Amino acid sequence: MVRRQLMNWNILLCLFVLIASAGATIKAHAHAMEQSYIFLSISDTSIDGRLEMTIEDLNNAMNLSLPLDKSVTQAQIQPHIEDIKAYFDQHISMGFRDGIKLDDFFLHSIPASQYIAINFGFENVETIPEYIDFTYSVLFDKDSNHLGMVIIENDWRAGVFNDEANVALIFKPSNTKKRLDLTDATVMQGYWEMLKLGIHHILEGIDHVLFLIALLLPAVVVRAHREWQPAPQFYPAFIYVVKVVTVFTLAHTITLSAATLGVLSLPSRLVESIIAISIAIAALDILYPVFRGRIWLIVFVFGLFHGFGFASVLAEYNIPDSYLTWSLLSFNLGVEVGQVAIILVVFPILYLLRQFAIYQLLFLKAGASLLILVSLYWFIERGFEIDLPAGAVMNWFLALLGIA
Repeated sequence: MVRRQLMNWNILLCLFVLIASAGATIKAHAHAMEQSYIFLSISDTSIDGRLEMTIEDLNNAMNLSLPLDKSVTQAQIQPHIEDIKAYFDQHISMGFRDGIKLDDFFLHSIPASQYIAINFGFENVETIPEYIDFTYSVLFDKDSNHLGMVIIENDWRAGVFNDEANVALIFKPSNTKKRLDLTDATVMQGYWEMLKLGIHHILEGIDHVLFLIALLLPAVVVRAHREWQPAPQFYPAFIYVVKVVTVFTLAHTITLSAATLGVLSLPSRLVESIIAISIAIAALDILYPVFRGRIWLIVFVFGLFHGFGFASVLAEYNIPDSYLTWSLLSFNLGVEVGQVAIILVVFPILYLLRQFAIYQLLFLKAGASLLILVSLYWFIERGFEIDLPAGAVMNWFLALLGIA
């Protein structure tokens, strides 16, 4: 009976880890056919972004004959780029400046189509205006079903970061003039969103969560003569957890701050590989007394690398320098709130289960073994930059269910 329960739990845990890992790679595209876009990135002293449309729509607008099999190259676009910029300049205006400065261009594809994207910006923006008046008529004379969309992709004050689905305005042939109101964005809203981002990251970051689990599993037991016994009292066990998490927090705060402020830097491949193996090393101490009371040092050392991992997430959001320090504090606070939430949920459950004989077999031995296997799997993938079969199998399974 115990073996059957153990097998069932291992299967569920494996599925959970694989689904969480695969789920982290699923991306949603905001792009759709018969739509063109203005993506905006707004900081405290600048507004820039890019204009995007499909190659098919570009052909329609400019009477071109570019291939529609997603094989268009920059060399094919280059002879037409000045005419394309002139077309956009004639059909798009943003009223708080005389005109936008169209810059370089690039091409990108999604499963449905290929897009041309032209970057733009405004020079000498001393303060962000309260509103922007748009006039938009791209392709409206050729396609009565075409839509134009203004998407705020980045706006720190509004708490928007790399969001290609944050539609602010929609234009159609019957409505080509609209005003974008920017007065709702506040500094406090930006700080709040950064805090939520920190919470979201720690709860979504399965490798960080599993490292915490590896530290929590032995917190409700004590080792006596190489065997685990239930901890006699709640309070000492909880204080042990508080100390361990405090050391982990101190360590990752140091490197999160240093990396975000540009003081220290490590290769992402090295950081992610060490984060992966940290789970195995923490779990190994459950099976064998490897560190003999020196787990604090291990937690601190690996906590430094977890901090670099947190910093890499924060770096993706291109936070304006004027908001960087407070963003760092808010994000780090969010990480701590997420950690506390995990502990408050997991630790009482483990404490209640510690007195049962199955705790040693299922949670300590089997749980630690599973953590080691998952950790080694990730370490190989990240360290050698290869995709092992389990990830592909799980992605296929999710696609079959219509999730991916």
